[in-house]
Amino acid sequence: MLAAGLGALAATPAGAVDKAFSLADWTRYETRLRARLADAAGEAFDEPAAREILTLTNTVRARARAGACAWHPGLAQTARAHAADLASRRYVEHLSPEGFDPSHRLWLVERRMIGSASENIAYRRASQATTPQQLMTLWRGSPKHWENLLSPKHTHAGFGIVRAEDRTYLVGLYAHPAAALSEPLPFRLSDPATIWRTLQGLPADLRGGVGAPQGAGAGPRGTEDDVAGERRSGVYQLNVRRRLDARSYELIGGPIFVWS
Repeated sequence: MLAAGLGALAATPAGAVDKAFSLADWTRYETRLRARLADAAGEAFDEPAAREILTLTNTVRARARAGACAWHPGLAQTARAHAADLASRRYVEHLSPEGFDPSHRLWLVERRMIGSASENIAYRRASQATTPQQLMTLWRGSPKHWENLLSPKHTHAGFGIVRAEDRTYLVGLYAHPAAALSEPLPFRLSDPATIWRTLQGLPADLRGGVGAPQGAGAGPRGTEDDVAGERRSGVYQLNVRRRLDARSYELIGGPIFVWS
């Protein structure tokens, strides 16, 4: 984490943290995020300011010829949940106290998107209300944050801002979604037909599969051939494979779910 004066920043870690989580860990964290979406632990969401951050972002991206990012509701919901969690537990990090990272949050909150996200965080404490421009200035002063914000790879973004007395927390998520499921995948599943149904309409170069959550240590794994197969109760992730060449493919993450 980088800090300057009464402002603080956090940039997405370069490498994924590979940590084993239990079923209880996943369900507790998913419950926490859902609760924070509905209530910022008594603090205040600032939706207009979050939308202004997108406008400011696209203004500087245009100058850099990076292309505008479209507002993505799932990214915004995930950013909003994490900003509320930061405010309620008073920390400024990409990893939650339990060890969950930005992509884990996205795959728990956003139930249709196939893809991962990078994250910027800004925090400022001041006696007067912090403006979106002041939060953007914090990012501009950090080469890693600014590079992430201007990356031409990003096509979508979402932001969440929580104000807690003299503290302001901003979370930004950026992504280039590979695809979207035909309908939201429930967090708790017991019927394979639900998985098949959500995979309908994927681009022809993507093949759906089920496996252990990425970046979450050892666990149950599967391929596109076992979507309807037998599996024990546990935590899984809907993944898609994109063929890169005759010998390799790219594995792209989707929603994480509990099978029971």
